[in-house]
Amino acid sequence: MEKRLSLRQRLSQATWGWYSASMATGGIAVLLYNTPHQFTGLETIGKIVYIFNIVLFVGISLCMVVRFCSSPPALKESVRDPSETHFIATCPLAVATIILGASSYGTDACGPWLLAALHAVFWVYVTASVVQAIAHNWYLYHRRMASQQPMAIVRCLPSFPAMLSGTIAAGLASDQPAGRAVPMIIAGTTLQGFGFVMTLFVYSEYFYRLNKDGLPDLHDRPEMFIAVGPWSFTALALIGMAEAAVEKVPAGYIVSSATDTAVAVATGQIALVLASLVAIFLWMLALYCLCIAILSMLAPCRALGGEGRVPMSLAYWSMVFPNTGFVIATIRIGQVLQSEPVLWVASAMTIVQVGTWLGVGLVTMWKIVHAFMYQ
Repeated sequence: MEKRLSLRQRLSQATWGWYSASMATGGIAVLLYNTPHQFTGLETIGKIVYIFNIVLFVGISLCMVVRFCSSPPALKESVRDPSETHFIATCPLAVATIILGASSYGTDACGPWLLAALHAVFWVYVTASVVQAIAHNWYLYHRRMASQQPMAIVRCLPSFPAMLSGTIAAGLASDQPAGRAVPMIIAGTTLQGFGFVMTLFVYSEYFYRLNKDGLPDLHDRPEMFIAVGPWSFTALALIGMAEAAVEKVPAGYIVSSATDTAVAVATGQIALVLASLVAIFLWMLALYCLCIAILSMLAPCRALGGEGRVPMSLAYWSMVFPNTGFVIATIRIGQVLQSEPVLWVASAMTIVQVGTWLGVGLVTMWKIVHAFMYQ
């Protein structure tokens, strides 16, 4: 008879991928704040989800500390493991949702000190995410990890935290003084572009493999939803930063290099028009990736002639965070177009997204309880 694992041994089984649960939960808290059709008590529910996410993040971090302290080589092994190393990025992504949640729920409740703190945190996050993107991607190239990780779309994760700098800037800049907001918008645009273009390189292989080899294995299919994220977060970040630019960027901010004089254009308004059009363009690409992922998940169902459902795993959390970005992008597009039908569709999508989060969360908790009781 096998000996049951101790609590310490079970906690040591935590992996970097567990941060995807915190990342998804933080995204839901931000989504509830941005939902266009609010009802009494929804903000309170959002705050509860946000606080729960902080507790969840701390809990996962403690489990990771237990793992690495129990076995010092475990940290190096996690970086070298091709099935785990890409998910290191889920930790800074979870931090990004905490920063956005603090801005959403704390700005009105706290004094100016929070704005100053978020400004400092933003630049710390930008610096850390850039260093992480360069170092982690270089390491993956050096170790030739691409040949060991067949799921191509996963390889965009190391650049994802840097890309989220644009989303954070979109959430924070509108509440900051103009002197702080403008550099944040420029930095956010810079890193949003960097992360998005890095993702395009991965997309080329991802779609090539889908065309050449067909759908991925069943246990990898939930990760196809990751492909929804870069399009969606770029769309919402561009609109958010452009909206902040309308208020914070001076009308003659653009300078002619030939005459060294300011060009008399409404910089922020032009940025908003361009950002909105580009966002609509990217939104359709996100919808395409979303539909492909949904159909791929449904294909194994017996009702459709398949062999059975996709087995439950941590990969299911990939269905939450990228799709949350898609819903928020839909909200932003509905707001700039002043389209009430689009906003009602976004509200319906919010309900579906919260239901997905609850479903994945309940199944995850059931699996954990089952493991503790019977294994």
